[in-house]
Amino acid sequence: MFDLDPVKSILALALIGLVVLGLRAWRQRRNRVRIYIPMPLFTPVEIQAKAHDLIEAGQFDDAVKVLKKEAQVSGPDALAAARALRRGELLPDFPGRWPEDLTGPVTEFLAEGQRKAAVFLIRDQKQLGPTEAEAFVDSLTRGKAE
Repeated sequence: MFDLDPVKSILALALIGLVVLGLRAWRQRRNRVRIYIPMPLFTPVEIQAKAHDLIEAGQFDDAVKVLKKEAQVSGPDALAAARALRRGELLPDFPGRWPEDLTGPVTEFLAEGQRKAAVFLIRDQKQLGPTEAEAFVDSLTRGKAE
């Protein structure tokens, strides 16, 4: 009918077979339901404080590198986290990491000279704004001095 020699016939059948297999694979992938659930970017408050210090010093790119390396996140996630910190937002810390009474961890941060990490911890765990968290940390500092 088509006057094809045996080699051309085999090649034509192979091509048709590949097209059929490709269509099946495409149809199976197309019919799958994909569910995307965005996960919050959990970042320890110590790393957030370090990155925030770099942002305040005008070293935004270095802050992104710190977030990428120390928080072990992808480049786009580190960039998004740095932008959030620059806007004054706070990233969530890992759930269940801190005790109910935050006096101990805050005191340890203050003893290590990490005041910003202490403030970030209070903001994260107590859901307070920056001013209220600063006042809370100051009250702990005054309580220790007295």
